[in-house]
Amino acid sequence: MREFLYKLVRRLQESARPLSRNKHFHTFEGETRQALRIDRHLRNLVAHLQALRDAGERPRVRPLPGGGVQLVLRHPTLAVVRTATLSEEEARLLARHPAGAWALGEPVAKEQSAAPAAKQG
Repeated sequence: MREFLYKLVRRLQESARPLSRNKHFHTFEGETRQALRIDRHLRNLVAHLQALRDAGERPRVRPLPGGGVQLVLRHPTLAVVRTATLSEEEARLLARHPAGAWALGEPVAKEQSAAPAAKQG
């Protein structure tokens, strides 16, 4: 189930062939509704990280046991701090975005080709 959940999140974030929330509403029932929450959380983090990147301010990143990470992000205009705790898979998804890869100190992942390979036979 967990693998299917993150597969849904990856499809929601694909720019070439996104999974439409309206067209595929039946997919997001029960436990799979969590995919929408994860997607929304990661999109918000990417926006916040992009603002920090533009300001030239790095977030603090602390590795957690089990492969997860904790990000401590200062707000660009307010005197508040945001803490985001991500699982290993969520950190991998965040690293797919340029701002996320910058924050995590990883090279930007190459996007897979938009067109799927044709099936043989």
